[in-house]
Amino acid sequence: MKPMVTVLTSDDGTLAHGTSMDALAVAAVGAMADAVERGLAARGHAVARANASHDPRATLDALLATRPDVVFHLVESIDGDARAEAHVAALCEWARIPYTGSGPTALALALEKPLARSMLRAKGVPIPRGFVMRAAQDPVPPLGTGKRWIVKPAREDASHGIGFDSVVADEAALRERVAWLVATYAQEALVEEFVDGREFNVALLGTGDATRVLPLSEIDYTTFPKNRPRLVTYAAKWVEESPECIGSPSVPATNVHPALERAVRETAIAAYQSLGLAGYGRVDLRVCPERGPLVLDVNPNPDLSPDAGFAKAAARAEIPHDELVERIVVDAHGRRRPAAVPLTV
Repeated sequence: MKPMVTVLTSDDGTLAHGTSMDALAVAAVGAMADAVERGLAARGHAVARANASHDPRATLDALLATRPDVVFHLVESIDGDARAEAHVAALCEWARIPYTGSGPTALALALEKPLARSMLRAKGVPIPRGFVMRAAQDPVPPLGTGKRWIVKPAREDASHGIGFDSVVADEAALRERVAWLVATYAQEALVEEFVDGREFNVALLGTGDATRVLPLSEIDYTTFPKNRPRLVTYAAKWVEESPECIGSPSVPATNVHPALERAVRETAIAAYQSLGLAGYGRVDLRVCPERGPLVLDVNPNPDLSPDAGFAKAAARAEIPHDELVERIVVDAHGRRRPAAVPLTV
């Protein structure tokens, strides 16, 4: 009998910080959960739905009421706070309920970008140069003549806080953007060198030695707005009618030299494993002319909607959406923790 699956989401009615536009990404999780449910039902799984809240006892009670064999963990935030994603995984660990995707440590590391960068650097995974600013008046290292930098929230995903004004070329613009970001998102700013090279999205499926790299995707900036920095902004991800969304589709990577493709794949899997990701994930990289592929982001919870980039990469590997979500469940069920053994003296 196939394992019974509870799809766990959250009803996020508020935002912890940010702007009203940030609610678009939160709302999209519901549609993704619906698609995951349909896919699992099509593969013969019994499926239930439960919601996580800020009350851990209520969340656990809601889960246990559905009697799951596996929890499909799709909680990306609670009350707008993305740190809750790792808390929910820890709750499942504590209750010894198998769940999909990465564990709490990997989720927390990937969310806290400066920590993730430190781990990747320690493991020898190439990343852009960068530094952290807690306030606009903090000291700034020499920026270099003719260089551009990108200012990001230190603790967000889904491109929250990323827009054209995120890319700066001088200290005054840098401090202005840092001031806005700290005030708007109530967190530190991560400042990285802006690498204007080919951008690859690498979808990975599996855990440990069984991890598989799916066919590479690339961001096609051919029709991107002119005289704008080429990057996937928040609007590019979540505002379908925006020029930057229309001008930055994720497409199958073509005309990739074998040596470059090998370097992209090897760098992506090194990043995935260095942060301890499991089940599935995506690594975003840009190619620096001097240093090769550099890791921009490691995402342990990429969008699993049928029309999203991850599912499209799986389809190119002849894995339809219903099979994809079932593989993620099978991986989770196979990693279930054994029952505790009583101590004897």
